[in-house]
Amino acid sequence: MMNNEQHKQIRNALMVAAVDCGHTIDSDRVILQLDPAKQGNALAQLSGRLLDAYLAVADARAAPVELFQARVQPWMMACFGAEISADGAERNHRFLEESLELVQACGCTASEAHQLVDYVYGRPVGERAQEVGGVMVTLAALCLAQGLDMHAAGETELARIWTKVEAIRAKQAAKPKHSPLPVAVSAAAGSAP
Repeated sequence: MMNNEQHKQIRNALMVAAVDCGHTIDSDRVILQLDPAKQGNALAQLSGRLLDAYLAVADARAAPVELFQARVQPWMMACFGAEISADGAERNHRFLEESLELVQACGCTASEAHQLVDYVYGRPVGERAQEVGGVMVTLAALCLAQGLDMHAAGETELARIWTKVEAIRAKQAAKPKHSPLPVAVSAAAGSAP
């Protein structure tokens, strides 16, 4: 299914294709121009140009795009290096932190979060790949409910954090070692509302 931006790209490509071959398009009429060097009548020529323009946009959309996950890795290496990037406990803590910040921003209370922690940790451990799938599906559902575009938000954040590599490195260096908290406890307590 196409989004609004893709529809806009196709509309623009079709309009350019129509106008580029001499057709005049007004709000109330279309005047077709026949190109005697090409086969068919003016309408067939317009149809062919529009189809070519549509297929060019469709081909561009189908071109392989480097996956978001693969584009995060160079940023991770630039900020943290291989050891911290591959530290499973550190990645768990940062993912949990960002997840909690998102649901907090969407209205979830600390009490609700604590209840869910108790519920989840009272159940058997899940299978990682299935849980990643669950995270992806529920994140998409949350974004739909909140009127957010998860892909645009991810792209915006990746672009933003590329401009903050030095600041993120400094924050990482100041972090307490082997702690789930991103800052020392005294600093975290002082910043609480």
